[in-house]
Amino acid sequence: MPASSSHTLLNRLLHFIVMSVLLTFTATAQKLPNKQTMGIRAPSNVKVDGKDTEWHNQFQAYNSATEVFYTMANDNENLYLSIQATQPDIINKIMSGGITFTIQKTTKKDEKNSINITYPVTENTPYFSLRKKKNAVEDTTAKTADSVMKRNNALIAKSCKWIRVTGIPGVDSLTSIYNVNGIKAAGLFDNKKVYTCEFSIKLEQLKLAIASGQSFNYHIRLNGSKTPVMFTAVSASQGNEAVMQQFIEKVNAMGIQQAAATDFWGEYRLVK
Repeated sequence: MPASSSHTLLNRLLHFIVMSVLLTFTATAQKLPNKQTMGIRAPSNVKVDGKDTEWHNQFQAYNSATEVFYTMANDNENLYLSIQATQPDIINKIMSGGITFTIQKTTKKDEKNSINITYPVTENTPYFSLRKKKNAVEDTTAKTADSVMKRNNALIAKSCKWIRVTGIPGVDSLTSIYNVNGIKAAGLFDNKKVYTCEFSIKLEQLKLAIASGQSFNYHIRLNGSKTPVMFTAVSASQGNEAVMQQFIEKVNAMGIQQAAATDFWGEYRLVK
């Protein structure tokens, strides 16, 4: 078989694999509700480590406003939130401004005594190159995938060391991920470049009563970047000016998407 035919066949095969993954993702997202509809008990082996092992990659909802999968659960001591992002732009949005998880103490819409937890909080925003380059043949071997995962997670370990907290007396507004306040957060990539971010907070910090099966409002917000990358000028000397303008608009739109905050509200009832 000629080399060109072999190359074409490989590209078609890779395209088929990518499309199959995307269709599976779309089908899964369509089957899930936009918001979690009921409280659930956390698995006995739950651990806030940025891995979806205990959830078996089966989330309770896919929210279309934020484009993330999520599950909220509780045991007798803690409230847990696990969020998963599969799209590169959404992952980089999370890295730019973090996720803010807000818990109110009642279901009243005007409740003012809320607790806010934001993670990741970084000094220098890490950027992950997650998109497949156009017309490039990507190395999809397990060895390469694991290598990329380890490199990405090493960057997370280096950059994402802080949690921002408001609304809890006696807790610093900027606290380490290794704090002793009963607040945990962690995020990691898997070998498919999927990012999972997890939170937990002790119910006693929230002043919520599990015995009565208390309900409360929650708010999940992807904050976005405060300083989006914008391309305002590209030389048209080497190409068609109209094509260059389309390129500028497309890149700017991508920057705006990553900069714009997205959010949603929901209600959760503690499970005894």
